Amino acid sequence: MKNRIIGPDDPALAVLQQQLLDHPEWETELIIFPWAEYQPMMESSLKEETSSYQAVCVPGHIWLPGLVSNNWLADFDTLLPELDPIARQTYQPEDIILSVANECKLNGKQYILPLFTDGHLVFYRKDLLNLTSAVDVPIINPLDLPQILEKSTKNDDIFPFALKAHPSEILLDWLPYLWAAGGKVWDSQKQQPLFNSPEAVKALEFYVSLKSFCPENTHTFGNQEISDLLKSGKVMMATSWGGQAALILDDGNPYRDLFGTALFTSPWNATWGISIPQNQAMERKVEILSTLFKAASPQQDREVTRVAGSPVRYSSYSDNQLSRYSWLEAQQQMLNRCQMLPTDPKFSKYLGPLYEAVYQVFMGEITPTEALEKAAQS
Repeated sequence: MKNRIIGPDDPALAVLQQQLLDHPEWETELIIFPWAEYQPMMESSLKEETSSYQAVCVPGHIWLPGLVSNNWLADFDTLLPELDPIARQTYQPEDIILSVANECKLNGKQYILPLFTDGHLVFYRKDLLNLTSAVDVPIINPLDLPQILEKSTKNDDIFPFALKAHPSEILLDWLPYLWAAGGKVWDSQKQQPLFNSPEAVKALEFYVSLKSFCPENTHTFGNQEISDLLKSGKVMMATSWGGQAALILDDGNPYRDLFGTALFTSPWNATWGISIPQNQAMERKVEILSTLFKAASPQQDREVTRVAGSPVRYSSYSDNQLSRYSWLEAQQQMLNRCQMLPTDPKFSKYLGPLYEAVYQVFMGEITPTEALEKAAQS
């Protein structure tokens, strides 16, 4: 193929892959790598004299600051004047949800074409948990979970809760609890960590205390394990991504009609999209952006809802779509409520140590105070 895009093995990317297969005239293919291999592969191509790939998938604000500070990504604003006007018209940029569009920019410049989001949704059994609410989507303060779970309909065969506490997931799973406790991750003015504050310590202690409501092996749970538990009827409530909603609530879930979707007071979200490596000729950058504008159409976004669950366009949240997909209203509200990790490139060096710290505390290997302080000094 003339143009090659690389991405991780996320189900939402199946939509883009099919779109490219349906249009061989675009001469573009999507190459999928296992998640564990993806970031090193992507960064390796960005360091080459000329990138082996014309476009790469990027998880929004998580990687964007570091990639931009290294001057590895092309600024779309420099490419748009050369772009095919028909491609720009087909794309309809004004249809992109504002919070999503903003995440795709850094310092006022756009570097990402959004495809789907991954933000926190809370899936719960309506027949076993009484989440009374004056609105259609219940809003849960995560610090109230013990009271909510203790009042659940007792069933020895069903766990009240499950945490997505795998080492690769646990930091993001903890963030809503940190924010609910008044904690913060980063001091943007002093450019130093705040995740070792007394509020953060208490939030981590609380998060660990929720193990009493969960299966013993909740420390091994990632996306697949949470999905399997919800679909097997073995858990009353669990948090996962909006991009997993269509898989969790598919036709193979015998309990799908018994599930409601709620939100934490401050969910976390990231927008996955496609960026263009800087280390290639101008004409290649313009060509791949033109192809991406055609591929990432409003119709493709509605397919993202069907396959994954987390579209990025206003038009995908029409009344018709909201009535069709039970989780979609919660997904829409999540995009209005969500918070993000800091976009300061200096914060990125703390991510690995912070993941490790939270997991070590969860496993009882070290105290919250010691672990968070150690991460802050890394």
